[in-house]
Amino acid sequence: MRDILELRWEAGNIIDKKVHEVGVIALGSFLENHGSALPIDTDVKIASYISLMVSLITGAKFLGIVLPSTEYSYVKHGIHNKPEEIVDYLRYILSWSRKLGIKKVLIVNCHGGNILISKYLGDLEKEFNLKIVMKNITFIHAGTEEVSVGSVIGIAREDKIEDHHPSKYPEIGMVGLKEARENNKLIDRDAKIVEKYGVKIDRKLGEEILNRAIKECVECIRELIG
Repeated sequence: MRDILELRWEAGNIIDKKVHEVGVIALGSFLENHGSALPIDTDVKIASYISLMVSLITGAKFLGIVLPSTEYSYVKHGIHNKPEEIVDYLRYILSWSRKLGIKKVLIVNCHGGNILISKYLGDLEKEFNLKIVMKNITFIHAGTEEVSVGSVIGIAREDKIEDHHPSKYPEIGMVGLKEARENNKLIDRDAKIVEKYGVKIDRKLGEEILNRAIKECVECIRELIG
């Protein structure tokens, strides 16, 4: 009979050995336009950055990235999937997570359209006997906040910011997405902000946003193990 390996649960930089029961998942979007200064997978890169940093700070397990994403039908700036496809992908991750001893999960979501999966999380909790929390960290699409965060983590092309304007790229602030603006008051509000103030890179702002997001997610982990 094989000997049972004794794992060193208290080793390394962890906030509490109970953190081994907590997993962190990054959720974003891989295929949507973000003007000239940001890549098409901006949302998932920001979500991954925050998720990994939170995992490093707390010792929670980084469980990876969800590949599909979803969007409201009236927002047409990329290629997305059905909410049910995200749920199916999460089901695969959560199934394996349980085998790792995970009992609680933090989903760090940086794509607004993915909020549509919120109504399915309760069913997943029951199916896998898990506690699931989704933290939504979203910005005006390709606006000042997002390009500033992108600059800090190294995904923004600062030499392209002069060309980064909604007159050329209608998805910036969703200014040129008429159907989206007509169907969603919040999108229209954000578009008006971009129309009035434009878009610029502010690294100090980007650092503040990132630090706040990471801090809030770390607090979510503390609450989950508390």
